[in-house]
Amino acid sequence: MLQVLRTPSKSMAPALCALGLGALAAYGAVSWFLQIQSLSAPVSLVPVAQNNTAAMAGLPVDSGRVAQALGAPAPVDAQSGSAAVASHQWALMGVVAGASGKGSALLAVDGQAPKAYLPGQVVAPGWVLHSVGHRLARLAPEGQAEASITLELPKLGQ
Repeated sequence: MLQVLRTPSKSMAPALCALGLGALAAYGAVSWFLQIQSLSAPVSLVPVAQNNTAAMAGLPVDSGRVAQALGAPAPVDAQSGSAAVASHQWALMGVVAGASGKGSALLAVDGQAPKAYLPGQVVAPGWVLHSVGHRLARLAPEGQAEASITLELPKLGQ
């Protein structure tokens, strides 16, 4: 006669692998079902952005205040009495400066969006970024060797 020997399984690994693969297949099927169901949702439940440009067309946008509302530090303007300095509104938004003095400054000029400038680049007509330092940037008129405006970031605690 034919004898069948039963040997107890020494490992539960095959059973656990089968259970894991079954659970993964069930998860995939449920997630596909939910994605397909969400695609067939009525259009009226999807939020729609309203365009109110006609109502806001006459209102100017102050980018400095918007930047402050989004967490930027308050801009510190240069303090100088010359008429050339008064013709521009400077706002220092950030500085990246190394110990060697090389770096860049994030400046907003005349209420425009801030831009990164390297020392020597023209910031506004007639003005260049002279140098950057720890939490400050110096501006000079084009062709002048000395900086005449110093912009500083506010202290960290303010």
